[in-house]
Amino acid sequence: MELRHLRYFSAVADALHFGRAARRLHVSQPTLSHQIHQLEEEVGTPLFERARSGVRLTQAGELFRTYASRALEDVNAGLSAVGALRGLATGALRVGYPPSMRGLVVPALAAVLRRHPGLALSAQEAVVRKLERQLADGKLDVGLGYAPARLADLDAEPVFDSRLTLVVARGHALAGVESVGMKLLTEEPFALLSRGLRVRARVDAHFAAMRFAPRIALESNAVATVLAIVRAGLAVTVLPEPRLADAERLVVKRLSPAPRSELAALLWRKGAPRTPAAELFAAEVRARAKEDGG
Repeated sequence: MELRHLRYFSAVADALHFGRAARRLHVSQPTLSHQIHQLEEEVGTPLFERARSGVRLTQAGELFRTYASRALEDVNAGLSAVGALRGLATGALRVGYPPSMRGLVVPALAAVLRRHPGLALSAQEAVVRKLERQLADGKLDVGLGYAPARLADLDAEPVFDSRLTLVVARGHALAGVESVGMKLLTEEPFALLSRGLRVRARVDAHFAAMRFAPRIALESNAVATVLAIVRAGLAVTVLPEPRLADAERLVVKRLSPAPRSELAALLWRKGAPRTPAAELFAAEVRARAKEDGG
């Protein structure tokens, strides 16, 4: 018994007509009849009742149809899986993310590349507004941002709760405080992300709600620069938690009262097919967000 026997059998069982099934399979009717006869000899019993009025499945044919359909489904699923794996071996992945999520994205990308070194990865770090537009224009396969997405042609899949937290150097006086109120920050110099960035807008909104005016020592559009200043003990900062990149020698503290959180999300283009590489990256992001309790 060969795979074509199952395909020919299923075609006749669906059409209940040898001529129509033969046309659908692009084979001659005598060839189809011969293949079905071979299958019936292999099974040891007739699978079809042939009469002038048409073709009907025998009781054995009805029973065999269930297993033949299941076998063909399994084979097709296997072919799809192998095709996806082949795509991961030679395909490409284009990811966009905001600087504040670098600590989550970089390990996820590294895990994908370790498993599939043949993939060509492209990772773009930019503000969410720009990433959403590039994703909507088909220039990215998947993005990281917030839910809901600003653009109507994007879907946002929440993956963790993005909370603003205070970040200080490990030896800082506030490193041992469980929850930091605004009064403890009055004399602290701050290194903050530049105005115009979404994270900075969230920080400013929280400070305004607390009627707190921070003493700003440095502003930068690069998270790495902000963290370098904090790591040196020259300032403190407020950034989304968790997953800070280069978190060595840094301590994350809760703010009191807690700032309003946002849902960080995987961003997808509505209606667009998701590549195996993008799905694999998304799975890594979800797993890491779950591990971190996000």
